Amino acid sequence: MCWMALIPVALSVVGGMQQGRAQEAQANAAARDARTNAMYANDAANDAQARGRYDSDIQRLRIGQNIGTQRAAQAANGGLVNEGSNAVLQEDTAALGELDALTIQNNAAREAYGYKVQAAQGFSNANRLKQQGQTAKQSSLLGGVVQGAGSFFGGGGLSMFGGGGAGTTAALSSNRSLLNNNQAYA
Repeated sequence: MCWMALIPVALSVVGGMQQGRAQEAQANAAARDARTNAMYANDAANDAQARGRYDSDIQRLRIGQNIGTQRAAQAANGGLVNEGSNAVLQEDTAALGELDALTIQNNAAREAYGYKVQAAQGFSNANRLKQQGQTAKQSSLLGGVVQGAGSFFGGGGLSMFGGGGAGTTAALSSNRSLLNNNQAYA
C-alpha cells in the first residue's frame, strides 16, 4: 500500500515534466523566430553593401559622362580642354563626383551596420531564449518534485519545507504565541 502514497508524487513529477517541455518548446520556437529574423537582417546588411557598391559605381559613370560632356562643350567653343580653367573645371567635377560616390558608399555602410547590429541582437536573443527554455524545463521538473514531495510528506498541502498546512495557518492566524506557557513566562 505504500506505493499508492507515491501516486501524487509521480503525478506531480510528470506534470512538472510536461509543463517544462511545453515551456522549453515555446522558448525554442521564439528562439527559432529570433534566429530567422537575425538571418534576414544579415541578408539585408549584405544587400545594403552591394547596393552601395553598385550605386557608387553608377555615380562614377555619370561623372565620367558629365566630364565628357564638359570636354565636348569646351572643345566646341574653341577652348583647350586639358589646360587652364577648363582642366580645373574637369578636376573639380571629378573630385565632387568621387565625393558623392564615397558618400553613397558610406551611407550604405551605415545602413549595413545597423542591420548587422540588429542581427547580432537577434542571435543573442535567440541564445537567451533557448537558455531560458532549458532553465524553465529544469525549474518545472524541480517544482514538480518538490510539490509531489510536499504532498507525500505533509499531506493536505503542507510542504516538507514548511508552511501551507491547516494547522500552521490556524496557529499563525490566532494571534497566540507559538511558545508553550513555560517559555512565554521565562
